[in-house]
Amino acid sequence: MSPLAPTPIPALSHQTLALSGCLSKPHLAAAFAEDATVRRLNADGIEGVLHEPADRSRVVLGLHNPSATEARINLGTLLPERADCTWRFLSGSMHTSDAADGMYVHLDAAGTTWLTAAA
Repeated sequence: MSPLAPTPIPALSHQTLALSGCLSKPHLAAAFAEDATVRRLNADGIEGVLHEPADRSRVVLGLHNPSATEARINLGTLLPERADCTWRFLSGSMHTSDAADGMYVHLDAAGTTWLTAAA
């Protein structure tokens, strides 16, 4: 791959949300509309994608652990502008833990999860 080639898209897809029926909810579907902002995230070996609708009313966060072992990520470190948000589980597989420096999301090996938070 040349240095100017586009970065590969993370292994996340909205299909997981569609299969769970989440995209039938208008407030979530707006985050996947053509005018939504999409931002790719990578931290601590976890691939992520953040979808935000044009009205900025909510975000939908997809996280994927491409490794063969469990991984964890601090949501406040990943998205400091959303550190005070209450995150809600949408689909996938994960568990959380609280620490002095914030909430951690733990993903199984090759695991994917989707979360949402209101602005």
